[in-house]
Amino acid sequence: MTKVISFDRVSDIYDATRGFPPEISEQVTDFILNLVSATPETKFFETGIGTGRIAVPIAKRGYSYTGIDVSEKMLAELHQKLEGVSHKLTAIQGDATALPFEENSFDVAVTVHVFHLISNWKQALAEIRRVLKSGGIYLYSHSQANATQPSADTNPDRWEFSQRWRAILDDYGHPLPRYGATQEEVLTELETQGVTLETVIAAKWQFQQTVGTLLENHENKTQSASWAIPDDIFTRAVQDLREWTLQRFSSLDYDFSEERQFKIVVVRNWT
Repeated sequence: MTKVISFDRVSDIYDATRGFPPEISEQVTDFILNLVSATPETKFFETGIGTGRIAVPIAKRGYSYTGIDVSEKMLAELHQKLEGVSHKLTAIQGDATALPFEENSFDVAVTVHVFHLISNWKQALAEIRRVLKSGGIYLYSHSQANATQPSADTNPDRWEFSQRWRAILDDYGHPLPRYGATQEEVLTELETQGVTLETVIAAKWQFQQTVGTLLENHENKTQSASWAIPDDIFTRAVQDLREWTLQRFSSLDYDFSEERQFKIVVVRNWT
C-alpha cells in the first residue's frame, strides 16, 4: 500500500511557511511560462498541487491547469484563492500513483517538493510519464534550495541547527522518518530512462528569519518529518533543542537570514 503524507494539519499555515513573496511568485510564473514556451493551448498538470502556489498564478493568466492532491484541506485553500476569478483550473483529491487521466493528456507536468512524501514514488513518477504528451516537458523541483536542506557551505548555522535536531531525536530513539525519495534518487531514476536534464534557477530572494522563528516552526510541528514523533518524546526533544539553541547562539534574535533559490530541473525527451 502506498503511503502518502497529507498536509491537512498545516493547510491553514502552509502558504505562510512555504509560500513565495508576491513578487517572487510572479517571477516564477513568468519564468515557467517562458521556459515551456506556453501558448493558449498549453495544458499544465501538477501532482501535489496543494494550495496552488505554482498553479494559481499560472491559472490566473488564463492557462489550462489540472492538479491532484491527497489533502482535502489544502485543496480547499486553493479553491478559496480562486473565488470570483475566471480560470481554467481543475483540482481534485486523488492518488498520485493512479492518476484518473488518459495517456498523453498534458503538455507540461510539474512537481514541487512531493516525492519525498510518497512511499511508492516510482509509480507516481511513472504516472506522470504516462499522462504527459510525447515531446512534453516535465518540471521537477525538490525544494527551495537552502530552505529545507541547508548544508555546511550554504548556511553553516542552519546546518548546525538541523544536525543538532537530528542528533537529539536519534538520542531519543526516534530519528526523523523517511517516507519517499531524495532528489538524487529521483534524478537517477530519470537518467536511467534516457531523459535530458537541465537545471535552472527560476528566482532568488533574501529570506529574513531568526533562530527564534526557526525554533518556533519546529515547536509548532510545521515540518512533516516531525509528525510521526510521539508527543511525549517530541515535547522533551524540542525542549532540549531550545536549551541548546540558547546556549549556542545566546539570543533567539540571532540572524538566520539566507538567500533562497527556486531551482527547477527541466526534463525533456521523456519517451
